[in-house]
Amino acid sequence: MNVDNFKRMYRMIDYQRRLCMCDVCGRYNWKEFAAKISFKQLDYLMLIRLAMPCNLQQVMTLTGLSCSAASLFVDKMTRQGVVLREQDPRDRRNILIRPGEKLMELLNEIDLELEKIIVNELKSCTQEQIAALEESCDLVCRKLEAINGTPVLQ
Repeated sequence: MNVDNFKRMYRMIDYQRRLCMCDVCGRYNWKEFAAKISFKQLDYLMLIRLAMPCNLQQVMTLTGLSCSAASLFVDKMTRQGVVLREQDPRDRRNILIRPGEKLMELLNEIDLELEKIIVNELKSCTQEQIAALEESCDLVCRKLEAINGTPVLQ
């Protein structure tokens, strides 16, 4: 199977997502909050959001940061109120990181902006094309979830 078109599509969607990040963070109502975090940090937060609540090991795995860099990143985001730390109810020695309310609002707005763009671009598709696309996306998500052993955000 040739996956070049799939990889190309992923890169194009990721590029559009990054443009949405810039657009949303540049809006007046998000400027103050967005000033607390760099673009790279926001990118990390978007990556780990899929695993939250998560521990420091998961942050390291998803971002590629070293233990000390991930710890500094989480410390800074906690001080800024971007993420919250809490004790894992299943293991008191484990500290979980979860998104703060304002971060989730920002990430949801970025998602909505991207969704608007995608829906607008797909308006010219036929019902059959939309159905085929939805079926393909569902299949890819199921396969990737099977690899990871857990569903990703809906």
